[in-house]
Amino acid sequence: MAPEDVITIFERLNVEGRADVPIDDAVAGFAGWLAENWERFEGDDLALLTSVGATLWREGFAQRRK
Repeated sequence: MAPEDVITIFERLNVEGRADVPIDDAVAGFAGWLAENWERFEGDDLALLTSVGATLWREGFAQRRK
Protein backbone atom coordinates (compact mmCIF):
# COMPACT_ATOMS: atom_id res chain seq x y z
CA MET A 1 0.00 0.00 0.00
CA ALA A 2 1.30 3.43 -0.91
CA PRO A 3 1.17 6.49 1.37
CA GLU A 4 -1.38 8.04 -0.98
CA ASP A 5 -3.67 5.05 -0.39
CA VAL A 6 -3.50 5.57 3.36
CA ILE A 7 -4.23 9.29 2.97
CA THR A 8 -7.24 8.35 0.83
CA ILE A 9 -8.47 6.12 3.69
CA PHE A 10 -8.04 9.02 6.13
CA GLU A 11 -9.99 11.31 3.80
CA ARG A 12 -12.76 8.76 3.28
CA LEU A 13 -13.18 8.16 7.01
CA ASN A 14 -13.47 11.91 7.52
CA VAL A 15 -15.98 12.41 4.70
CA GLU A 16 -18.09 9.48 5.94
CA GLY A 17 -18.09 10.94 9.46
CA ARG A 18 -16.24 7.96 10.89
CA ALA A 19 -13.33 10.11 12.08
CA ASP A 20 -15.47 11.55 14.85
CA VAL A 21 -13.29 10.64 17.82
CA PRO A 22 -12.64 13.51 20.22
CA ILE A 23 -9.00 14.53 19.86
CA ASP A 24 -8.27 13.96 23.55
CA ASP A 25 -9.50 10.37 23.18
CA ALA A 26 -7.37 9.94 20.06
CA VAL A 27 -4.29 11.25 21.88
CA ALA A 28 -4.90 8.99 24.88
CA GLY A 29 -5.55 5.97 22.67
CA PHE A 30 -2.49 6.59 20.56
CA ALA A 31 -0.33 7.14 23.65
CA GLY A 32 -1.58 3.91 25.17
CA TRP A 33 -0.96 1.95 21.99
CA LEU A 34 2.52 3.45 21.59
CA ALA A 35 3.41 2.76 25.22
CA GLU A 36 2.41 -0.89 24.83
CA ASN A 37 4.42 -1.23 21.61
CA TRP A 38 7.37 1.07 22.39
CA GLU A 39 9.98 -1.71 22.24
CA ARG A 40 8.90 -2.68 18.71
CA PHE A 41 10.15 0.61 17.28
CA GLU A 42 13.45 2.41 17.09
CA GLY A 43 15.21 5.17 15.21
CA ASP A 44 13.22 6.95 12.52
CA ASP A 45 10.08 4.88 13.14
CA LEU A 46 9.97 5.83 16.81
CA ALA A 47 10.76 9.45 15.99
CA LEU A 48 7.91 9.56 13.47
CA LEU A 49 5.41 7.98 15.86
CA THR A 50 6.31 10.32 18.71
CA SER A 51 6.06 13.27 16.30
CA VAL A 52 2.57 12.13 15.31
CA GLY A 53 1.63 11.92 18.99
CA ALA A 54 3.06 15.37 19.67
CA THR A 55 1.12 16.80 16.72
CA LEU A 56 -2.11 15.24 17.97
CA TRP A 57 -1.44 16.63 21.45
CA ARG A 58 -0.71 20.11 20.05
CA GLU A 59 -3.95 20.12 18.05
CA GLY A 60 -5.92 19.00 21.12
CA PHE A 61 -4.28 21.72 23.20
CA ALA A 62 -5.15 24.31 20.53
CA GLN A 63 -8.79 23.17 20.52
CA ARG A 64 -9.05 23.43 24.29
CA ARG A 65 -7.73 27.01 24.17
CA LYS A 66 -10.51 28.16 21.79
